[in-house]
Amino acid sequence: MTRILGVDPGLNTTGWGLLEITPDGAANLRWGTIRPPDTSLAERLHVITTGVRELLERHNPDAVAIERPFNHRNVKTAVLLGQAQAAAMIAAAAAAVSVHEYPPRQVKQAVAGLGSADKAAVKQALATRLGLAELHAPADAADALAVAFCHHLMSPAAKLAEVR
Repeated sequence: MTRILGVDPGLNTTGWGLLEITPDGAANLRWGTIRPPDTSLAERLHVITTGVRELLERHNPDAVAIERPFNHRNVKTAVLLGQAQAAAMIAAAAAAVSVHEYPPRQVKQAVAGLGSADKAAVKQALATRLGLAELHAPADAADALAVAFCHHLMSPAAKLAEVR
């Protein structure tokens, strides 16, 4: 079984999704959010790092897939999102788990077949690809699951399975 922890970093809400792929292709899902309190930036980053570290300890994933913040017109927002991303990456690095970054367009392309797909289309495409009638995860967690699924599709094992 392969376990991938997907992370959608954010200072207010960091979404996470655990995708477990069994050898027969079945998928098991878990998801949630990390919600730092409305305090200092340092405290928020600490809560994100601690939350991701706890997820890594609890679920023991093989890899962490993180959505790379897209280029914002507002430089301050881009820097803040990059710091949230770094907090998750530090937790993974401290646990010696490989980290893989994917830009939003690549995630959307991999999951929904269209790099400009909106969140609802990505969520529905993910549910369909996983054989679910509907995915009841909140938006940030669904985004994290999509990042995990993108990583699964990009992995060498998935590419080999497509060839067979």
